[in-house]
Amino acid sequence: MSDITEFWTSTQGSALEPKRGFRFRVTLFDKIIWWAKDVTQPAASVSVATHDFMSHKFYYPGKVTWNEVSLTLVDPVLPGATTELFKALEDAGYIIPSTADDGFFSISKATATSNSGNVLIEVLDSEGVALHTWTLNNAFIMSVTPSGLSYTDEELMTIAMTLKYDWATYADNSPNNTTTDPLFSKQSTT
Repeated sequence: MSDITEFWTSTQGSALEPKRGFRFRVTLFDKIIWWAKDVTQPAASVSVATHDFMSHKFYYPGKVTWNEVSLTLVDPVLPGATTELFKALEDAGYIIPSTADDGFFSISKATATSNSGNVLIEVLDSEGVALHTWTLNNAFIMSVTPSGLSYTDEELMTIAMTLKYDWATYADNSPNNTTTDPLFSKQSTT
């Protein structure tokens, strides 16, 4: 970009247009979740170890932790989002105990993460093309919370859902991007 003023005044395509928060697409269970109302993007934090020496403090970076991703889904009649999400918990290995033997089964990481499929969060341009994509690696459902009911509320019914994952990868698909390396990957120095 040659001049910062072009960012706000250019009419030459979407390359200088800012990304918009309402243009996004979520993929879960290997299908686009068109009833997604909002979603948080992945965030990472680094823990800190402290070493005290005399009257000084020294800090050292620790482990990287990826924060949970929260989604709010509208609950349509068909497909019923509540039905789909609680079925996903069953498909991940959860069994409602009806016999004593059912108590010995539990959800494994393998079934929980494979059941979620590829979890993608894409930010789109005005033509529906992905500008950037987050991929949640080894993601699984951590919580499913249907909205409350009230005679005084005229809003759409929603479901809050939280996903946990081991790490996220970021791909910049912008038209002027000259690299295909994901965020946080080592760049070649040769």
